[in-house]
Amino acid sequence: TQTQPATYSLTLSDDARWLSEFLCFVRLHCLELFCATSDDVTSRMKSKKVSLNQVGIRCCFCAHLTHQRRARRSSTFPSSLSRIYQSITMMLRDHFMVCSEMPEGIKDRYTTLRGNASQGIVGSKQYWVDAAKRKGLIDTPSGIFFEESRLFE
Repeated sequence: TQTQPATYSLTLSDDARWLSEFLCFVRLHCLELFCATSDDVTSRMKSKKVSLNQVGIRCCFCAHLTHQRRARRSSTFPSSLSRIYQSITMMLRDHFMVCSEMPEGIKDRYTTLRGNASQGIVGSKQYWVDAAKRKGLIDTPSGIFFEESRLFE
């Protein structure tokens, strides 16, 4: 039996002050933070290099599937905190509407909120960086890591 690695929520209590209802919904119900496993490192060998324990963001619905069975852009490993927002917008554009594992009720709500989505408050892109720092994420030359995991390298 394969044990699922630990996952973490992107959600913070003040998300609604800075983000649209749609982005709050996505952060709470659709995305999760995780640390790359040896399987993630191996499966990414042909595309972007990923390091063990590097922090990624993925769809929480299809994470249990093998990499080959997931729809396009099911996960991302942004190179820096400042690229989290852009990486997630690509997931929003390319992944969730074709994710076979997204429950119908969630997909319906996602579609409704997406249709009504505003860009969010001015400064919301900076909020993604600040929120990531509050979650204990840091930029490194090898990508994003949890601050405490760097102690074990």
